[in-house]
Amino acid sequence: MPAREEKHLELVREAEEALKQGKYEEAALLMQRAAAYLGLLGDMERFKVFMAKAGEFYEKAAERLWRSEGSLEASLLYIKAAKCYRDAGRRESAEKCDLMVQKYCEAMRRSPRLEGSALDLKRIGDFLKDRGDLEGAGDCYRWAAEKAEEEGKLVLSGGLHRDAGNCRWLLNEVEKTAEEYSRAADKYFEAQEYFEAAWHYSLSGFLLILEGRFKEASTMAQKAGVACLEGKIPVLLGSMSRLCGYLSRGNLYAARREWFALRLKVKAEYAQLIERCFRKVKQALKEGTLQKRW
Repeated sequence: MPAREEKHLELVREAEEALKQGKYEEAALLMQRAAAYLGLLGDMERFKVFMAKAGEFYEKAAERLWRSEGSLEASLLYIKAAKCYRDAGRRESAEKCDLMVQKYCEAMRRSPRLEGSALDLKRIGDFLKDRGDLEGAGDCYRWAAEKAEEEGKLVLSGGLHRDAGNCRWLLNEVEKTAEEYSRAADKYFEAQEYFEAAWHYSLSGFLLILEGRFKEASTMAQKAGVACLEGKIPVLLGSMSRLCGYLSRGNLYAARREWFALRLKVKAEYAQLIERCFRKVKQALKEGTLQKRW
């Protein structure tokens, strides 16, 4: 008998023993490994059968841990179960597990409780994002960012606030995106990651301009400038922070001069954002809701 076939049978025996002891998560992991060996052997029919079994065992393990409003640990197991079910082609079973994860997130919105680690919460966010639930993912990334800060992981916290902001941007929630990018920048600055800090302060500033919050946008531009000085950041980000500052103060002449030198160096999506800011500032100056300041 080939070594891989022998290994697969050995893993199945170990899984059966784990089941007898009520160790469902351990049994699921062993069955997953057995399925992987079958996949290497090209036996896709039995691969799906064993992967479905792994999904069932993960689901049973999750059910044991599920409280009235769920738990993070149970949700992580439901995510593993869903993946196994999808690999096995059992879509309905996977969707049932998806719903349990969503229930947990809904309960968290009603009464946030930062259990588990930041990376655990990030895994929930990643899962929801992959399923197209950007609102749920954004919430999970924000909770994960707060947890990361508690854990003293400032760079991770900044990255998670950025991820939350990205979700809000895809939902066209400009104000919330600006707030998350500002939080990300604060964490990056505290961690002395000055390039990321300057970039996200500038992005937050441009978004605040779109919202007509010019004074706050000016503050973001100033913070971006400080980050550039602290980190000796290259010219590009320094230009971005100055451009944001000029626009927030209604100084279109200086803004156009800065933009002329910069526009070919930035990606199209950011160029479009900045062009929108120019239109917003022109409108605000015309309506008198923004007074030009040098």
